[in-house]
Order: sequence, then structure tokens, then C-alpha cells
Amino acid sequence: MNRLDPTATDRRAARPVGPVLQFMLLIVPVVMTTFFLVYAITGWVLEGRHHVNWAIEAPLVAWWVGPGIVAYSALVALLVRLRGGRSGHPLMISSALHAGSALVLMACIFLAIRA
Repeated sequence: MNRLDPTATDRRAARPVGPVLQFMLLIVPVVMTTFFLVYAITGWVLEGRHHVNWAIEAPLVAWWVGPGIVAYSALVALLVRLRGGRSGHPLMISSALHAGSALVLMACIFLAIRA
């Protein structure tokens, strides 16, 4: 880009995260949140001995996967912010939604343990 041309647009400001990196950053929380959702739903439908076995391991899974998704989402949001992205960027919205859903799923798992 020519620095002397005032009509030249800054491509980095227009697209802070390229499409390939954006896809890679989106696929991880989608997979992890889907796993977490299925895991939480499993706790609600299991009965008897299977529910007891699930309830033994569920707190450990919830304490590792839930905050892991929240931390990953925070890092992605920080990356987008450092690259000049705005709060309406798809990765920022995705990070907020995945972090929120991870917290809700953690609560659901702990509720299912008590049920």
C-alpha cells in the first residue's frame, strides 16, 4: 500500500482477522461447547447407577471444560481487540455467547448432580 495515497484503504482495519484464522478460532469453541452441551444433557437423562457414575466425574469435567471455554473466548476477544476489531465483530459476539453458554452449562451440570 502506498503511504502517500490518502485514498488508499487500510485493509487490516477493514478486516482485523482473516477468514482462515477466523474459521480456526470459531471451530474450537463450537466443538467444545457442543461437547459440553451433550455432556450436560446426558446428566439430565441418565438414571440410576449410570447417573451416579456420571455425577462422580461431572464436577471435575465442569470445572475444567467450563472455565477452559471462558478463557479461550476471552483470549479470542483480546486478540480481536488488539487487532483493531470492534465489539460487533463475529468473533467478539461468538466469544460472548460461548462464554455465557459455558457458564450456563456449568450451572446445569451442578443442578443435575443434585437431582
